[in-house]
Amino acid sequence: MKKDIRPEKIRVCGIAERGMYKTSYETLRPAYEITLQNLVSEIRRQLEGNGYTPTIKYRVKRFEAYFDKLLRQSRQLDEGNDAGFEVTDLLGIRIVCPFLEDIETIERLLAKEFNVVELEWKGARHSFREFGYDSVHLLIRLDPAQLDEVLPHSARVCEIQLRTILQDAWAEVEHELIYKSDISLPNDSIKRKLASLNATLNLSDLIFQEIRDYQRDIRARDRKRRQSLDANFGESHCGNLCPSVLAAGEIPLELTSLTGQRKLEKLMLDSLDAHSRGDLERAVELNSHILRLKLAESVRSLVYNHRGMAHFGLSDYTQAIRDFSRAIFFDGSNVRCYNNRALAFRVMKSLDKSLTDYDRSLAINPSQVDGYWGRAQTCYAMQLHTQALADCESALTIQPDFQPAHSLIARINSQVF
Repeated sequence: MKKDIRPEKIRVCGIAERGMYKTSYETLRPAYEITLQNLVSEIRRQLEGNGYTPTIKYRVKRFEAYFDKLLRQSRQLDEGNDAGFEVTDLLGIRIVCPFLEDIETIERLLAKEFNVVELEWKGARHSFREFGYDSVHLLIRLDPAQLDEVLPHSARVCEIQLRTILQDAWAEVEHELIYKSDISLPNDSIKRKLASLNATLNLSDLIFQEIRDYQRDIRARDRKRRQSLDANFGESHCGNLCPSVLAAGEIPLELTSLTGQRKLEKLMLDSLDAHSRGDLERAVELNSHILRLKLAESVRSLVYNHRGMAHFGLSDYTQAIRDFSRAIFFDGSNVRCYNNRALAFRVMKSLDKSLTDYDRSLAINPSQVDGYWGRAQTCYAMQLHTQALADCESALTIQPDFQPAHSLIARINSQVF
């Protein structure tokens, strides 16, 4: 490839200069696209390897946008004072995450894997009266093996933006209303409305993060409760009791159309909190009160399942089985209900029924650790050691660091072989 003609100074005011830059752009664009696709694949692989699957958008800057940036720079700079100017966003990647904390984590992962030469928190430069999108921008250095030749007045870098979903939505709208518009905002009233809207979105991000932190706290307390149950009943009985907390997205959308929604949500959160604190009698009472309300069937199944777990924790296994059965009646696809009823059957020494429920659970979802681990324990109790070993191996295929399965395999091997 012939070396591009690069003017010593940015002088792009004529048709001849535009044609020169256009030719250079069209010649090098395929290499830019290949480099960008390879980089996105590597970033996706790194993030998925650490348990993150955000939305990733990417683009090579269009020629008109590239040339317009050169043109504006040429007009702004004094003659002979353009030596330090470089276009740094010819390659652009945007990573869109659900929560604020994801941005910080992904930023650290990128800094660990790539050569970050610049980091900027865009929102930090706005006062509380201003509007503008929050975003983290990183510039990562590319080596010549990734991109051997670059366009005039451009750097061998890629710009990566990290945003939440709400930040990205705001940025897209703001770009259309302000950045791309040739009409200035007419009055302070509209400016205040935009600033208020941006503040609302920022507050929403904070609230989403607080809800996530609250769920994490409840899960942590629930794990402690289950560890206490394990100590009291033994690993073979309670090691796979399904959590009493709501998994992400488990509250159905039907809640939004129910009357008394706030009351219902308050009662459900209070019951979860009581359960996580070990106040199981209070959890039973609250769930019983919820069940007297008008509920969608999927919500009713959820509440019966939670009340059943509270009864289980109180050692009322017969009532727990009744509640798990009602939960299955209202939502036959909920594997948690089958797993929990199977556990209660195992504690009651009804091993055939326990095995049947685990079989049903795994038929619905064959990619769950709880189902394989629970069935492994039931098979072990039935002295079906070959099947127990197979189920432990299946659980470890899904979660290799699941220590209880490793322990049961060791125990079976020491007893049988």
